[in-house]
Amino acid sequence: MRILQVTDNYAPAIGGLERTVQGLARELAARGHEVEVATLSRPDAPDVEQEGAVTIRRLSGLTRHLRRFSTDPGHHFHPTTADPQLVRRLQELVDATRPDIVHAHGWILHSCLRLRLPAGSALVVSLHDYSLVCAKKTMTHLDELDSACSGPSTRRCLSCANASYGAVKGTALALGLVGNGRRLDRVSMFLPVSAAVAGSCLAGIAPSRVRVIPPFVADDVATASGPRPDFLPDGDFVLFVGAQGVHKGLRVLAEAHQGMAVPVPLVVIGPRRADAPELSGTPERPVFVHNGLPHARIMAAFAAATAVAVPSRWPEPFGLVAVEAMAAGTAVVASRVGGLAEIVDYGVTGLLVEPGDGRALSDALDNLLADPVRRHAMGLAAAARAMRFTAGAVLPRVIDAYRRARAMTAV
Repeated sequence: MRILQVTDNYAPAIGGLERTVQGLARELAARGHEVEVATLSRPDAPDVEQEGAVTIRRLSGLTRHLRRFSTDPGHHFHPTTADPQLVRRLQELVDATRPDIVHAHGWILHSCLRLRLPAGSALVVSLHDYSLVCAKKTMTHLDELDSACSGPSTRRCLSCANASYGAVKGTALALGLVGNGRRLDRVSMFLPVSAAVAGSCLAGIAPSRVRVIPPFVADDVATASGPRPDFLPDGDFVLFVGAQGVHKGLRVLAEAHQGMAVPVPLVVIGPRRADAPELSGTPERPVFVHNGLPHARIMAAFAAATAVAVPSRWPEPFGLVAVEAMAAGTAVVASRVGGLAEIVDYGVTGLLVEPGDGRALSDALDNLLADPVRRHAMGLAAAARAMRFTAGAVLPRVIDAYRRARAMTAV
């Protein structure tokens, strides 16, 4: 098949979505498909670039004037409405390449909804988060991380978006989602990354147009770790990997760590956010913080950890950190929220606790540290379960969804 991946951002932008799209493009190309990537132009990358068998085309549009509205200068911003100049550039690319599949990721979907596709072509969209219905992409009400949104409504979404972004940006984003919701019948197939995302975003969509397909890790991810890194403490330790922010539950974990009956170090790996809590350990329960580590070193840390904590307070759409920890053969203690509850098999591959409950988190970690036999059995089961999320397991499902989407357009 000829496949056009369309995404807000792509490398050199760094993030989970960018890595997911890059991995998907590479794996599809490795299986003999013709793959191109269309993404927003950026001053630090060429307009056309060849990445192995994948061609990357960076297209300019009116969105380039919105870069100042991006909260992260490394990631460019597409609004919740179509960019007419970008639509023209995308249409030229579609007319020239005549893809069988246009696969959209992110809010650039709203420009893709205006495209005229060739006969037999299909528009597919991956839902990596809650951005199809939520201007904040989080499905949390106002700034209350532990307060799940009851669902989109124009009045509630406007007040929530305005509180987060300010009146101008918040109103534009929220109303854009309402307006473009009427065009979603142009999407042949929705690919939410979890049942949690599907349940929040796709009410009223026919089940035949929905396939829950998770992100994937490399087939060799379990063997990509190497020896125990020298930056780790000796003996047992609890590991956290992810952005150092309140939404990831790091403050809850820091308090739970200090309250554990078993005194072990806490190792934190990940970029520091503006809302990162201060992490001050004690000689008995030290905290070690690292950033900028290559993926292989992180995988080695997963393999060496006694337990991995994923204490997110917001409804994580998926939870790739949990999958990678499981692939390394390590039991996970995660929040029972969002997609995490679909990844961790309670009592088999790890434990689940209520988000924000520090006492339950410390008890769960203590239970694992006190029972090495159970912990070892969970690690073995975790490694086996993680195989469901490898490229070899997931890619056939993606390709089957593409074929089904094309068949639906021919009806």
